[in-house]
Amino acid sequence: MTTQRPASPPSPLSPEVAELAARHELGELRAAFAPQRLGIMMFALYIFTLTYLLILVIPALLLFLWLRRYPNFSRKQASKRLYLFDDGMIMNPQSADGLIVLRWDSVQLYTNVSQKIINGIPGPITYVYTLLPPKGGANATLTEFYEHPGAWGPWIQEAVVRAQGPTALGAVLEGRTIRFGNFEVSRTGITAGGRDHLLWADFQRIDVENGRVHIMKTGDAIPWSRSDVKSIANLAVLLALAENLDGRRRTGS
Repeated sequence: MTTQRPASPPSPLSPEVAELAARHELGELRAAFAPQRLGIMMFALYIFTLTYLLILVIPALLLFLWLRRYPNFSRKQASKRLYLFDDGMIMNPQSADGLIVLRWDSVQLYTNVSQKIINGIPGPITYVYTLLPPKGGANATLTEFYEHPGAWGPWIQEAVVRAQGPTALGAVLEGRTIRFGNFEVSRTGITAGGRDHLLWADFQRIDVENGRVHIMKTGDAIPWSRSDVKSIANLAVLLALAENLDGRRRTGS
C-alpha cells in the first residue's frame, strides 16, 4: 500500500506533545485532527431544548452535563487533538484526560466501520478504531469524535501495513505462521478456526463487506470461510499479506 497524507494539515505542537513525539521517535508530523463540532441545526436544537428545560432544574442540569461531551459546549473537549506521525500517533482520549502514545510497528488495530440502513435509507456511518499497545501501555479508541474519520482511518491502516507488513511477510517466508483473529497465514496457505486449510493454489480472493471478511476459494460461489471484521487485529496487514503471497504463487516467485 502507498501511504497518503491525510486531508487535514498539521497544526503546531504543544511542548508536551513535541517532547512525547521525540521520546518515542514518532518521526514527522503528518496531520492533526480536532474534535468534530455539531452542525448548526443540531447545535440550535440542543440550545432550544436546554433553554426549554431551564424551568426544570434537574433535567436541564443533566442535559447540560451530557452536552459537555461535545466540543461546542466544552473548551476542554474542543482543545483535544489527534496527531498522526510517520511512525505513530498521539491522542487525547475522548472521555478521559492525558495523552496516549502508540507506535505503528507494535500496535494491534481493530476496525469497526458500519452503516445502518433504515427503511432502505442509509444512516450515518459509525467509526470505531481500537488500538492496543504492547503490554503495559494504554489502549486507545478512535471514533467520529475526531473530524474526518474517512481520512484518518484509512491512513492509520496504511501506516500499520507500512510498519508491520514487511516483517510479517518475512516471517511467513521463513516458515512461521501468523494469526489474524480466526485466520492463520503461512507459506502454504490460510487456516481457518485452526482446522480447515486453504492452499494458495486454491485461494481466489478476500472480500470485505457488511462488516464481514469472506475468504473465497477458486470455483466456489459461497465463502470458504468468514469472520467479523471487528474480531481481526491488523486486518489491513492480513489483506496485504494475502495479496503478496498469492501474487508470488501466481508469478512463481
